Amino acid sequence: MTDPVVVHSYQLPIFPDGANVITSYQQNQSQTEDMWFWSELENSTYQKNENLIVQIISGNPIKQPPAFFAFQIPTDQAQNKYNALGPYQLWTKTFSNGDSCTYTRQYSRKDNEWLSIFIHYCTPDNSAGNSTDNSAWLNNLKPSFYFKRL
Repeated sequence: MTDPVVVHSYQLPIFPDGANVITSYQQNQSQTEDMWFWSELENSTYQKNENLIVQIISGNPIKQPPAFFAFQIPTDQAQNKYNALGPYQLWTKTFSNGDSCTYTRQYSRKDNEWLSIFIHYCTPDNSAGNSTDNSAWLNNLKPSFYFKRL
């Protein structure tokens, strides 16, 4: 495993258009030859490991983000959605204090490589009462130049 390096948003496989990205990283996994990318998004809940986009290029699709990222995709029934990359699964959990967390999982394939995308995005007190407002940017994810040349 190499040390993570900071990358620009345009260097990510998927460009998170509409999301407020603070910092993005890339890390090569020498044992598996996987390439990990993750982006820290604006985090108004101030909880560690919230508001992340994780993108993993590997030989096979991955069902859960690696433990390094300290979040899991729910196992209950998801909503099926669609964006420029294709279909994705979305889960929204609303807590008693009004905070809302959105989880997504999406796959894309190019030749022999898979891109697995996981998102964990939380917002405080969903006063609008509509969690869709908090995740509208998910429909704007699009392949970046980097992904197109894979």
